[in-house]
Amino acid sequence: MQLFIKLKNSFLNLISRTNLIVKSYNFDKSYNYVWGMKRSGYRLRKKINKSKLIYLEDGFIHSYGMKKSRIPFSICVDKNGIYYNYNSGSELFNIIHSKLSNNDFLRAKRIIKLWKQCSISKYNFPNFINPPTQKYILLIDQTFGDLSIYYGGANKDSFSKMFHFAYKNWPKHKIIIKVHPDVVKSKKNGYLDKNFYSKKNVIVISELGQINKLIKFSTAVCVVTSQVGFESLIYGKEVHVFGRPFYSGLGLTIDHGIKKEYKKKKAASIEQLVFGSLVKYQYYLDPRTKKNCEVEEVIDFINRNRKISRFFPDDFEGINLTPWKARQINRFLKVPKGKSVRNLASFKSGMKNIIVWGKNKETDKYICKVNDFISVEDGFVRSVGLGGDLYPPYSLLFDKEGIHFDASRKSNLENLLQNRVVKKNELIRSRKLIDLIIKLKISKYNLSFKSQIKFPINIPKKNIIAVLGQVENDNSIIYGVPNDTIPKTNYALVMQVKKDYPDAFIIYKPHPDVDSGLRAKGKNEVAINEIADFIAYETPLEYIFNNVEKVAVFTSLGGFEALIRGISVITYGLPFYAGWGLTEDKLHNHIWAKKRTRKLNLEELIFISLIEYPFYSSLKFRCPMEIEHVIDELISNKNNKKSLEQIIFKYWGILKEKIIFSSK
Repeated sequence: MQLFIKLKNSFLNLISRTNLIVKSYNFDKSYNYVWGMKRSGYRLRKKINKSKLIYLEDGFIHSYGMKKSRIPFSICVDKNGIYYNYNSGSELFNIIHSKLSNNDFLRAKRIIKLWKQCSISKYNFPNFINPPTQKYILLIDQTFGDLSIYYGGANKDSFSKMFHFAYKNWPKHKIIIKVHPDVVKSKKNGYLDKNFYSKKNVIVISELGQINKLIKFSTAVCVVTSQVGFESLIYGKEVHVFGRPFYSGLGLTIDHGIKKEYKKKKAASIEQLVFGSLVKYQYYLDPRTKKNCEVEEVIDFINRNRKISRFFPDDFEGINLTPWKARQINRFLKVPKGKSVRNLASFKSGMKNIIVWGKNKETDKYICKVNDFISVEDGFVRSVGLGGDLYPPYSLLFDKEGIHFDASRKSNLENLLQNRVVKKNELIRSRKLIDLIIKLKISKYNLSFKSQIKFPINIPKKNIIAVLGQVENDNSIIYGVPNDTIPKTNYALVMQVKKDYPDAFIIYKPHPDVDSGLRAKGKNEVAINEIADFIAYETPLEYIFNNVEKVAVFTSLGGFEALIRGISVITYGLPFYAGWGLTEDKLHNHIWAKKRTRKLNLEELIFISLIEYPFYSSLKFRCPMEIEHVIDELISNKNNKKSLEQIIFKYWGILKEKIIFSSK
């Protein structure tokens, strides 16, 4: 029996939230940790040596999304007590009054600006709660039993006093009662008497959503001990307090029913309060790396999620998506948007916004029937392994205007390349990214090859042109090479390069999917052996780039990767990176090219194409991320073991092509 109890206690200790947080944040395990003033930590608080005891509590920026995370973005760490216990010696009380250096003061100012610009709160949601058009006072209810009430010198009566004060003091205003998110999501109760709900001019908001607009447009905010009072001070609001939260008594709030001696606390500025609370008192964990970080990085993560959420309409549907493709799209949507697409769904009348994969005639017919028609394609830094092998993508491209490879019409990417002004700091970031890609040899598929071929040693490098083959029925050729130009075959491309550059040494590199047998060879592809001077089978692009002066393509992304590495690129189609003054374009006079009138430098092209336009998602941590984080994951991703799904569907692409061709 004793053994069973020990095992049970060990298991509970192992899976406890406190221990998970200590492990995740890499806190010193030689200390004993208690969760605030919870009853579960009573024994430790009373008996353990105070010098070995640390109080933990959820931080002031907790999570993003409709579901509350078990591991929060931030944690309060305190050796002397906890911030919501006004009778404790919490470190925060002293930190707030610390004198700020000029740099600290300016950083606090920047954080205040970021907080408002990015609409940050403790709980962060994809959607915003819209305020009423009439003048109103915002009252914040809290979860019944919240320890900050008792330890903040308040009780249920404090909430009644708050309501009656607001109701009497602002008779011509609406009184908005905001219910706590935990009450909305569960069967818990709040403190405000529900009889207040039916009173004249009272509006109860119980929906989940971002509270910032409610704060911003309010006349005043009334709280007992809620963190919303602190957030309202950041917005410069008049804040009435009916308890003793950490931010009261500093000369920043209007404190009701509090003893005079408490009001004699030393005053502090909003900058001291923000710097002490958000910078010095808390630890942060970046969800994209699971490493300790600063508050600005967590704000950036939330803002990135919001940006993704704003891109997608609320009522979207996925159309004609295989289970695999639906699953990949949902990896990019579920966290920031809180919604997902279904697989194998068909179009139905009444659908307002749809998401489709790629481009085809079957789905194009719905463009004029919906508000938003969003096309999805693999990104430009995709995976460690071929897409044909069903390796999941690190990046996807979502486009409302068209799709990047269809040069006959505009796309979001083309619009950005034509109009987006790239700022100085963005150019610096782009240059660092270019250097990183070159240094780490990053490409779309990041393939590794067991051996490298050797080119003839007597060929001068300046006379070598590498022609990069593509899968001939790929959409990027179908829609990226006009019908009234060159035939859309690899054979025709090599022939044309040989004709245009008769003295060059022509190296032909087949597409990796063709090389590996995942996709069928093109028409007359075997005959290329008679034209090209060398065939580079199963050769890494990086090796090609290191041994040639020029690269010739239809629309291959290899041309884009060559540009990054400073290699001259000749285009015989109109890929997204052509027409901006960086490539030698054989179709520069074609009507499709006339839309592209702007001249870009490489940093501008790379920022827009690799940072601004794509969406990135971590395979390891299942959350949105930036390309720099993707590169970190790519170089540490050594596990290329294929799943059963990948093995079963390995040759689906080539089988589908044979079925289609045989039916024609």
